[in-house]
Amino acid sequence: MSAFKGQSLNRLEDARLLRGAAEFVDDIHVEGMLHAAVVRSVHAHARLLRVDASKARAADGVAMVLTGADLDGVVEPIGAIRREGMGEAPIPAHPVLAVDRVCYVGQPIALVVASDRYAARDAADLVEVDYEPLETLVDPRAAAAAKEPLHAHIGTNVVMRAFAGAGDVAGAFERADLIVRGTYEVPRLVATPMECRGLVVQYNANTDGLTMWTSTQVPHRVKTYLKQLLPQKPTNVRVIAPYVGGGFGRKIEVWPEEVASAYAAIELQRPVKWIEERSENLVASHGRGFTGDVEAAVSSDGHILGLRFRMLADLGAFFLTSSGGPLGNAVQRVAGPYAVPAMDVECLGVVTNKPPTGPYRGAGGPEAAVLIERIVDDIAAELSMDPAALRKLNFIPNDAFPHTTATGLTYDSGDFQGAFDRALELAEYDSVRERQRAGVQGNIVTGIGIATVVKASGGKAGVRQSNARVEIERTGCVVVVTDVSPHGQGTETSFAQITADALGVAIEDVLVQHGDTDLLENGGGTTSSRGLAVGGNAIYTALEQASESLRTTAARMLRCEPDDVFLAERRAYSKLDFHAALDFEDVVRTNARESGTTGPLVFEVAYTLPANPFAFAAHIAEVALDLGTGDVRIERFVAVHDCGPMINPMIVRGQIQGGITQGIGQALSEGIAYDGVGQPFQTNLMTYGIPNSESTPAYVLENFETPSPTNPLGIKGIGELPTVASPVAVANAIADALAQVGASATGLDMPLTQERVWRASQA
Repeated sequence: MSAFKGQSLNRLEDARLLRGAAEFVDDIHVEGMLHAAVVRSVHAHARLLRVDASKARAADGVAMVLTGADLDGVVEPIGAIRREGMGEAPIPAHPVLAVDRVCYVGQPIALVVASDRYAARDAADLVEVDYEPLETLVDPRAAAAAKEPLHAHIGTNVVMRAFAGAGDVAGAFERADLIVRGTYEVPRLVATPMECRGLVVQYNANTDGLTMWTSTQVPHRVKTYLKQLLPQKPTNVRVIAPYVGGGFGRKIEVWPEEVASAYAAIELQRPVKWIEERSENLVASHGRGFTGDVEAAVSSDGHILGLRFRMLADLGAFFLTSSGGPLGNAVQRVAGPYAVPAMDVECLGVVTNKPPTGPYRGAGGPEAAVLIERIVDDIAAELSMDPAALRKLNFIPNDAFPHTTATGLTYDSGDFQGAFDRALELAEYDSVRERQRAGVQGNIVTGIGIATVVKASGGKAGVRQSNARVEIERTGCVVVVTDVSPHGQGTETSFAQITADALGVAIEDVLVQHGDTDLLENGGGTTSSRGLAVGGNAIYTALEQASESLRTTAARMLRCEPDDVFLAERRAYSKLDFHAALDFEDVVRTNARESGTTGPLVFEVAYTLPANPFAFAAHIAEVALDLGTGDVRIERFVAVHDCGPMINPMIVRGQIQGGITQGIGQALSEGIAYDGVGQPFQTNLMTYGIPNSESTPAYVLENFETPSPTNPLGIKGIGELPTVASPVAVANAIADALAQVGASATGLDMPLTQERVWRASQA
């Protein structure tokens, strides 16, 4: 029986958020706290001839100014987590503060610590920096071919190579009736969370303890790096993630500002706060930045026989902790939902004079989806075949699961055909095509675009682990401790629903604790769509142990077998006699007494998800394109997702709506572009086009529920999936609209701004 799982209950977090009772980093005040500001490079590549902080140090209220010279040889640079494709060669680790050279606009040069944030900002303006501009590498293709490397000690600008593939690719191209080629680009994007980065760090000399409150998705990772990088090596490091106003993957890094501020707090013996400004957020770190050349070998009836992908990932000047992740993911995820027998995939990670990149919602999935879904539509156009029919022809059939792709992924389960058919029905796909065949009327052209994608949950093997603890008080209240902390996903509510069902208590009896490294020794944080698939299953495993223990105790009290006991409505019932029932707290007290426990009953587990579950999505976008202006209006957006059983359908719907909206932003308006010397054009929200209510339609959403055999809850994950499909669905819709008037979308890349679309329509 499930009284709570599967129910659209209001989120427990919302009352605190809506009433302003939730505590974010900038709400934290510690007595004696100082404030920090960062001096950043104004050049993309330059030698630092002089960094003079004397005027800043003499300014009123200034407690410290740190420069690269102060930390050189004292604090190690921030290195990346090594993963497949990175090899053993050196990687360009990120210096905490620039020493003799800057390599991107926005790179930290100095940290100014003062009595308040205004004094710190004013003093930062007094730091004098003399630059000698150097040649810049902006285009990743040019960087890959450049003879002079950006980092001499590495000797090349190609710092990562990832490969995947299987099957007879050469034979597939020899047998093909048609070879279709395309080049597609995915721009650099900014996550633009509602809350920018920020931290408060405090050092206690008496305990040699360092406590950092930071807006992060990975408190345990920050703790690990602080212990490794700080020369003072504090004995006790505690990292706390309070409420986090959005992360989207860009808060899974360890940042120079965190390390420098911690160093300053220890040296000054004073707490330090640093809050990132929006302009800093826009220039400091990005996601995406991929270019791909694709070749498809196709039979005359539409079967895809083989695929070649050659990708370039623009990694920026340095690696942060997770910079390599999207590149490795994209190489495998280009397989999509298709049964393509032969694939050859290569991705080169290239350094340029731009900020570091790293995971951003989907982390390689949206990049891969653009390449495979654009080429599928181009194949359909070459064959004069409906793109929906082409997809159906190449889908992995239901009886082929588990299915291993030519890129090495094993899809656990699914019903791609059923979900896609439902999406076509909801989109009235056949009717739209019929309207198109009637011809273009006036300047408004209709286009319809499709994207069908898969997305793993849980991440690589080392990330698919989670610790959880369940504590049952004698009062019947339940405390759930998890390494997964929410930054918008509503996991606090979902975890409470799972707990209430498993133990038969009320939602109000459950307290979920998270985001504090002192609560659990180890933890993976909130990444890789692991919230429910890994963290939820860890909690569920601990709850199963708790339920079994309580049912065993209740069985002795009710004189029946444990399998005949069920927990509901804060009572323990016998299936043999419903009138024979015990109060939940009486069972807890008896269990505690029998086990000799004076405190709460404790059940702690370390759970490992054995294999990734894969979710599926079918997105269909209908657009109206004004040929006279290039304006694109999304008339209808249909999305059908299969993320397995839903704990809270309302939260799932919210995740989908947010993900689609971010994808529409990528498709139509978002992107960071650079001039020839590495200066960004988009440095504020007047020039960086995040989507608004006018650019997003009402969504038509439905869900399939195909449980995954990989985990007890059958969960597949939903947080990133809609962001994978939505950008390319919109792009394909615009290309389809252009095709109605004989215009080509070749070379038309995201963001598909009004000007770009207008120029394509006129050509």
